[in-house]
Amino acid sequence: MTEIQQPADPRIPCGNEDEIDLLDLLIVFARNKFFIFGTAFLFALTAAGATFFMTPAYKAETIFLPATMNEDQRNPASFVVQVTKSTPVLSRIAETHSLQKIWQSESLMKTIKALNESISLKTDKDSSLITMTVEVSDPVLAADMANSIVEETQKQLFVLHQGQMEQVRRQKKLLETEIKELQAKFAAGESALSRLVDSSPLTEEEKKELSGGKRLEEGISTETIKKFPNGGASYIEALRNLKTQEELYFAVLGQYSKVLEQEKAEPISLQILEKASVPEQRSRPRRTLIVVMACFLGGFIGIFGAFIREFARNAKNDPARKAKLDELSAAMKLFGARKD
Repeated sequence: MTEIQQPADPRIPCGNEDEIDLLDLLIVFARNKFFIFGTAFLFALTAAGATFFMTPAYKAETIFLPATMNEDQRNPASFVVQVTKSTPVLSRIAETHSLQKIWQSESLMKTIKALNESISLKTDKDSSLITMTVEVSDPVLAADMANSIVEETQKQLFVLHQGQMEQVRRQKKLLETEIKELQAKFAAGESALSRLVDSSPLTEEEKKELSGGKRLEEGISTETIKKFPNGGASYIEALRNLKTQEELYFAVLGQYSKVLEQEKAEPISLQILEKASVPEQRSRPRRTLIVVMACFLGGFIGIFGAFIREFARNAKNDPARKAKLDELSAAMKLFGARKD
């Protein structure tokens, strides 16, 4: 037995009332198309006009490689970066190019801070290449500053190397004086030990054996030690003093050899692979990007405004909502009489 399907009651909705109808959205967009496109155009036009009042900036780029022959400083790139952005280098750049006058800074320290912010340094860990960019409002000044910073960094590296060499020379002189003193003490200890052996009641063969360099730890018999005065205590004390002087001498000699290696160190040299040239295009402001983003922002605001307008239009057709809108409009008035 087949069931007879009753026709649908037109008063009962066929779909979910909460679902958004795509046609309704398209109708809203179509009714407010001029408002949406007008808002987007207005935002884009405002952004484009604002970019003409922004101060343009230009980037000059230079690439250089720090080279050193010192084995204890195989990767000097990080050290060079610190020297490049140091106060002595930046202060000389600020004075050379009269940046405090050009930028109208209140003090030299503020000029150095602004200069530090305009410099960007990137280091390649594998090749130690350093890429430096300088971004200022004048393209010619940007290129001149980038090249001058490299030159001043090279000068500062040489100054630091000279200071290090002076310190190494002072240390070398002190160690040479200390070595001479230890040599004299060691020779005096040898002489004291030799006199002690010669004045002891030892046989000539035993004296010859001890004068040949044989020491207590090398197998000298206790019977031979007892032949010295005080049961050999004086000989053992003299021998220990001599060993102490010998250890100190070789320790200082090791420090002296390291200082000699440091004295051979060469200053870090900067090999310029790409010199900075005058940039032809500005880096800021990015007018195209700003206009496109403003256009999208205006479009979103226009769509949101279109739904508000559509809601207000529909509310005016509904007496209950129209009364609420009138009440809301009256309540939002800043001036004028308020009806309670």
